[in-house]
Amino acid sequence: PDMLVPLSRAWAFFASAAEHEDTMVGWRVGAHVGDHNLNRGLLRKLEIAPTLFQALQGLVRMANSEASHIQLGIYERRGDVLFWTHYSGKRDDAGYCFSQAYQIGVILDLIRHFLGRHWVPDEIGIEHSIAPDVAEALFPGSRILSQQPMGYITVPRTSLHQTALRGSSTSEVAHDPVMTEDLDYTDTLRAVLRSYLPDGYPTARFAAELMDVSERTLVRKLAARGLTYGELLDEVRLTEAKELLRKPGMRIEDVALSVGFTNQSNFTRMFRRISGLTPREFRKAALS
Repeated sequence: PDMLVPLSRAWAFFASAAEHEDTMVGWRVGAHVGDHNLNRGLLRKLEIAPTLFQALQGLVRMANSEASHIQLGIYERRGDVLFWTHYSGKRDDAGYCFSQAYQIGVILDLIRHFLGRHWVPDEIGIEHSIAPDVAEALFPGSRILSQQPMGYITVPRTSLHQTALRGSSTSEVAHDPVMTEDLDYTDTLRAVLRSYLPDGYPTARFAAELMDVSERTLVRKLAARGLTYGELLDEVRLTEAKELLRKPGMRIEDVALSVGFTNQSNFTRMFRRISGLTPREFRKAALS
């Protein structure tokens, strides 16, 4: 996770292992290692994203800004989104298809922090011309489509709003006393802010006064957990809005007011930006 290996050497290793040991090595390594191979600090930040949608968006931003070759993206369709991975101009390089299989395993493991350890996608796309024999065992019920323009996993739009499952972390946050202390602090702040949402946007200065600290201390404590105040407040608003939207008799306009929005359009934009769904789409999925 914290070492840099030349891309050509990493792929050559996969190719050699596939030739001499197991042609399904990329899929097996991806399933076994998963997101353990992500940088621990990055994984922690992704895990505390308010929704799966924002965790995937965060991974896309990180990869596209820091990696020199890999491209990650999210393509929205009507009923689902494609989280895709691709190396431009590298498709014919030795070991490429095995590397892509491994990458899919890493992405899948991250998604399972939000959707459960046994979740499998409805559809997996690979650039290789041959679908792997091991896929049926690793991904029961999934369709594996070969010869695609990129590798990808589909995620139902109705799952994008999910938050990370407690106890699902593989990054050992629970064993880190500093991180545990910060988690307790942010949980307390979330509970405090929730009471003030109907009054409008509670500023960071106001939140600091509620917590009896300076604004600088508040910002520092949140930064230690990989959060900004705006991100945390968005999460609190979204969580409260989702609970209210599950009440069939409550108008969306009233939900918006209850979480501090005087304009329903602004509320809808916030909700979709974080969850990938509009409030109406979420309500329809939640009550169906």
